[in-house]
Amino acid sequence: MKFPLRSTVQIGKYVAQQQRKGERYPLVLMLEPTLACNIACIGCGKIREYESNKAKLTVEETIDSAVQCPAPVVSICGGEPLVFKGIEEVVAAMLEMPKNIQLCTNALRLEQFLDVFQPDPRLTFVVHLDGMREIHDYVCDYPGLWDIAVDAIKKARAKGFRVSTNTTIFKETEVSDVIEMMRYLTDDIGIDGMLVAPGYQYSQIDPELTMTRDEHEVKFRAIRAEVKKKGYRWLATPIYQDFLTGERKLPCAPWGSITRNPYGWKGPCYLLTDGIFPTYEALLEGIEWENYGPGNDHRCEHCGIHSGFEPAAAFASVSSVRESARSMAWTLTG
Repeated sequence: MKFPLRSTVQIGKYVAQQQRKGERYPLVLMLEPTLACNIACIGCGKIREYESNKAKLTVEETIDSAVQCPAPVVSICGGEPLVFKGIEEVVAAMLEMPKNIQLCTNALRLEQFLDVFQPDPRLTFVVHLDGMREIHDYVCDYPGLWDIAVDAIKKARAKGFRVSTNTTIFKETEVSDVIEMMRYLTDDIGIDGMLVAPGYQYSQIDPELTMTRDEHEVKFRAIRAEVKKKGYRWLATPIYQDFLTGERKLPCAPWGSITRNPYGWKGPCYLLTDGIFPTYEALLEGIEWENYGPGNDHRCEHCGIHSGFEPAAAFASVSSVRESARSMAWTLTG
């Protein structure tokens, strides 16, 4: 994912320091201060995984998670972070650390928070948008949500906030709808960027909604071709794009995106729960990381989600001068 220059330099220094140590290291902390949400998307694995969505961290526990985990990027997700009481305290504390914050939201409450937060180059609102109006409202099971989200995006951009979107493509998603969304967000809205990833097949998700690897590769080849022609702001690194389109294989790097939720430190990844640990260090020591990813665990065979494979792409980008130059050129464009 692209960041402002200052953040890019910060993250680059962190990666260089960690590479010299020769150990596994996280790039992103996936932080879920609450599992509560004000909508119920039909493709949400959280609804299926947890019997109750009432569990939540305290403000102090949430901030401490970013102290324990050295990742320079914190994705505050959930649940819906903007229903978490004290979210403004959490964001302020993490900006002081300093962390680069991706605050993920369905945008139902975003407008009312635009006077609570102040624009900052290290704070990005990441708005859930699964296509244009019809498909987005269907996936979210919330008529009218697309219009609410787009209006909130426009108002946030007008106030000077960084805003990107996060889109999951499902089996029923038409590529033409995704491309039209990318055109609209790039040309009409002036979005800072778009995360787009395939709906993944694993135990918590209805297989009728999701795709096999072959199926998502077909869709992403069409998306990539259009992005190349039109210059839409797709926030996927070149290596991750290669992976999504079937042009190269990547091992998953589940330790690249560490997850903390109200129950503890979750392993091995944002999607799978094979253990809950009391501390970040206990998670690192308690999970046999080499047992996961395509070819190692059957649940991982069709996964292409960015939480595991974008870190793998980032690690691969520092493996050679050629890949480093290619990634740097992508970072500096657009």
